[in-house]
Amino acid sequence: MKTVYLAGPIAGCDRGEANDWRAEVSKVLRDHGIRGISPLRCEPLIGDRYGTHFEDPRFGTPRAIASKNLFDVQSCDLTLCYMPRSLNERRLSIGTIIELAWAHARRKPTILVSDYPFIAEHPVVQASAGWILLTLTEATEVIIGILGDYSK
Repeated sequence: MKTVYLAGPIAGCDRGEANDWRAEVSKVLRDHGIRGISPLRCEPLIGDRYGTHFEDPRFGTPRAIASKNLFDVQSCDLTLCYMPRSLNERRLSIGTIIELAWAHARRKPTILVSDYPFIAEHPVVQASAGWILLTLTEATEVIIGILGDYSK
């Protein structure tokens, strides 16, 4: 089964902001035999918003979180980076930018979905993203077009 890493803001997000879009994209992709991989597995919500680490030496340290995310970027067939203006104006998702760069450096296809010109128009982001789109619907169409035939 082909897989897509679902990169996007987590730190500072509530449960819905961090998870709802990932669940929706995963459902659409699953119908085409493609699996969405969430970086939030092994990361519980403690309080009302996700932090940058939590007290668990196996999964909660900054090094453990980054190692798991790098493993996912390396293992997945494609990386989808979702960086909506509404969340990134509140707190820029530096981790998502790094994951985009990791994927690009490993020659993995990358899709950036953002309505935030500050991010989408940055020259390094432009050079690292294979596609820069405005909606998750457009992104899922590209993903299905690229990976869908492999799952038949």
